[in-house]
Amino acid sequence: MKKGALFKTVRVVVVLLVAVAIAVLLVKVRPRAEKQERTSDGRLVEVVRTRSQSLPMIVDAYGTVAPREPLKLVAEVSGQVVDMHPAFIEGGFVTSGEVLLTIDPRDYELAVRRAKVGIRQAQAELDRLAQDILNLNASLKLARSDVDLALAELNRFKKLAGMDMTSQSVLDKADRQVLTSRERVQSLENQLAITRPERIRLENQMEMAKVSLEQAILDMERCRIDTPFDAWVTQKTVETGQHLGIGQSVGSIYRAGAFDIEVKIPLSDLAWFPDDVGSGEGLPVEVLFMETSTPKLWNGRVARVKAALDQTTRTLPVVVEVDEPTPEDSITRAADRLKPGMFVTVRIQGRQVENVHRLARHLIHDGDTVYLAVNDQLSIQPVTILRSFKQTVLISGGLSDGDLVITTPLSGAVPGMRIRIEGLRD
Repeated sequence: MKKGALFKTVRVVVVLLVAVAIAVLLVKVRPRAEKQERTSDGRLVEVVRTRSQSLPMIVDAYGTVAPREPLKLVAEVSGQVVDMHPAFIEGGFVTSGEVLLTIDPRDYELAVRRAKVGIRQAQAELDRLAQDILNLNASLKLARSDVDLALAELNRFKKLAGMDMTSQSVLDKADRQVLTSRERVQSLENQLAITRPERIRLENQMEMAKVSLEQAILDMERCRIDTPFDAWVTQKTVETGQHLGIGQSVGSIYRAGAFDIEVKIPLSDLAWFPDDVGSGEGLPVEVLFMETSTPKLWNGRVARVKAALDQTTRTLPVVVEVDEPTPEDSITRAADRLKPGMFVTVRIQGRQVENVHRLARHLIHDGDTVYLAVNDQLSIQPVTILRSFKQTVLISGGLSDGDLVITTPLSGAVPGMRIRIEGLRD
């Protein structure tokens, strides 16, 4: 081996030996790691502090708005339409007492005049009869006096005949005079008796004349179709100049600001209604229309609960009344008014429930338990659920004010698990 190659080999060996010596030295002088027990401070959780509340039980339902007092207008007399209110158009608003249309009243005005003439004629007949009765009574009084005189004369002649101071012919003549006077009295009494049914006939004739006048006046008033209340016009089916028959439809209206909403309540939700529902002021109600960019809200009340269940849905119909100001009372825009046909959400405020806790629904585990933080440990607490909603539940038992309910999702939760509270919400 050459001398140079030997020198290189020796140098490599020396370097390796030095590296090994340094490595052994480092291993010997390294600090020794102390053995420590593995510990855990528990899982971080967020909690919410419970607080009992007094809450009204809200029952949600849905229904369609309908006018409380729809009215179909029909002609009660026949004739030609001669005038029409400018607001009598679909969507028009008319105030109470305004005349919507007028039917030609001239025929009915003539009927009123004829009835008045009939009354005057009947009165004249009654006045004539009354005078006839007075005359008959006066004549009857005279006739009875004449009978008395004739009897006195007859008795006088009979006395004279008994003394042979008068003839039989004179006595017969006096007797005939008595008979003639009595016949006159009888005739007058018969005539007076006949006046009673005649008076009844004339009084009936007077009554019929008055009835005819009332009917004529009523028909004349019916020539005008007016509004019994402030109303919105929903339909008009006639035009000026059109001839109408009795009973023909001319349009329809409904009372402004008065609406009913019939909603169907499940029997299970009736438990949240007080026993006197529908009496007094009625349960307060919020009516929401959601089909606009901004939901619209009206206030109403439960007016009544119907007596029979709906045979199809097995629910109980409940009628909600909503009253809103009419255009005469407010400046409500047309777009903000409640209208028939709207499909709305009805939120009925039921009876008040005391000492309940409201929690998010996802905090309920296994149907009826919640996770509590107690002394840095997890406790599984059974609860009594009073009512469940889509997002929340109401708990009536199992929780106390100040309990810390764990809101952090935990897998494999067991009682006694150590936890650390990271955040607290009230």
